[in-house]
Amino acid sequence: MLKMMDTFSEGGICRCCHAQGTFKSLNETYTSENRQDTYYNALQKTFNIEIKYISSMDGMSICNVCIEKLLDGELFKQQVEACETILKQHYSNKDDFKQVKDELYDFPDVETIVNDDLDDQPLSAYKTLEIDWKIQRNDKYVNKSENPKIKKYGCDLCDKRFSYSGSLDVHMRGHSGEKSYICRLCDSKFALNKELIRHINSEHSQNGLFPCNFCSKKLENARSLKNHLTIHFGEKFKCPHCDKEFQRKKGLKEHLKTHTGERNFSCTLCDKSFCHNQTLKSHMLTHTGERPYVCFVCGRRFPQRTHLKRHIFLIHTGIKPHTCKVCNKQFSSKSYLSIHQRTHTGERPYSCDVCKKDFTAYTTLKVHMRVHTGLKPYLCTFCNRQFAQLASFKLHERTHTGERPYSCKVCKKSFSDNGYLKIHMRVHTGEKPFSCDICKRSFRETGQLKRHMRVHTGVKPYTCKVCNKQIGNLSKHMRVHTDDRPYSCNV
Repeated sequence: MLKMMDTFSEGGICRCCHAQGTFKSLNETYTSENRQDTYYNALQKTFNIEIKYISSMDGMSICNVCIEKLLDGELFKQQVEACETILKQHYSNKDDFKQVKDELYDFPDVETIVNDDLDDQPLSAYKTLEIDWKIQRNDKYVNKSENPKIKKYGCDLCDKRFSYSGSLDVHMRGHSGEKSYICRLCDSKFALNKELIRHINSEHSQNGLFPCNFCSKKLENARSLKNHLTIHFGEKFKCPHCDKEFQRKKGLKEHLKTHTGERNFSCTLCDKSFCHNQTLKSHMLTHTGERPYVCFVCGRRFPQRTHLKRHIFLIHTGIKPHTCKVCNKQFSSKSYLSIHQRTHTGERPYSCDVCKKDFTAYTTLKVHMRVHTGLKPYLCTFCNRQFAQLASFKLHERTHTGERPYSCKVCKKSFSDNGYLKIHMRVHTGEKPFSCDICKRSFRETGQLKRHMRVHTGVKPYTCKVCNKQIGNLSKHMRVHTDDRPYSCNV
């Protein structure tokens, strides 16, 4: 219920929510869907509400928050009317066009959907709404009322409440008239993020695409362009401990917990603690085995939405903005570039506590630890064989499916692994990057060099099960027992 203010400022009030300030007149003309009208008329046509003029008040005004709600309501009314018109035309000669009864459908309340999905989200959610439609949970509808958020932040002007202080800050800008959202393409200012995106959509599109004025990139929609522009103009918050940069202050605040060691969120099943509540939620899925987020491109599953978004960006967009200054190799993320640079510097900062072997990346160390623990998390559904590494598992599965997704562009020969293709390409290029330090003979792959080195060392690591002879090349020796003669003279 709205509160009636005891006193009103000279600048007037919004006649729709009683927020104080200097706002637009209800008689002001606006443009929507290539049509002009006044806010006063829109209220009458859409909601059948007539605002009465009061002579003792300074005009009739409407705030930005209420304007957004009015325009959304107007568009919604037009949408419903258009849908009904189409249905009436389709069923004009039939008797089965009847008024839909509410009790036939069990939809969530419209106001709940609007409030939960848009108005009351953490600030981090606004940036990622664009590709959320592509990310589907297994369950089609998640009942949010099972774990309701306490809305402890209230607006003093209209009694609306929010779960996050950032959401309240965004809402208050609508009452105050503060225009903190700036279009970087034309310097126009707006009070709400929705207004900025609507402006970009109507003013800065070319042939259905949204080009960036500061680089050659073209985006699919207005929200993507707005988010992209933060690359050129976004304020960076730098960590004083490790120089890592963040686009939002909240991101830096959360990151600092990794330095302070603060871990306020504990798992009730294994007593492991975490810096962030979302990390704990993701960890809980390791106990249940649930991976609800599915990549719409390759079908790979993830326990956390952020993991899926990162996967899509790194693997499927093809964007590689980070370049190595030594060899000019390009990478999709700063972390991948940092790991790669260690191949030039020789740095191996991650060490195994068991065998003291060093690694360039923490993820490589984690996979290596499975050698000691015996953990093999990847199970082949064809033969139940288990694997410690995802790459080995995928390669093995292709022995069952016969899939060979990597093809040579020269001779069209196909391979089950990209590594095999790279080695094969050296047949065409003549490249032999592996050299013997003793006789300087060169080889296409490391396996060939290792076998060759036995000529110099005299090592014979294999024992023939037929004659018990120690052999350096077992496959070649076995032809003695099988009479296999694969090579024939053409003359």
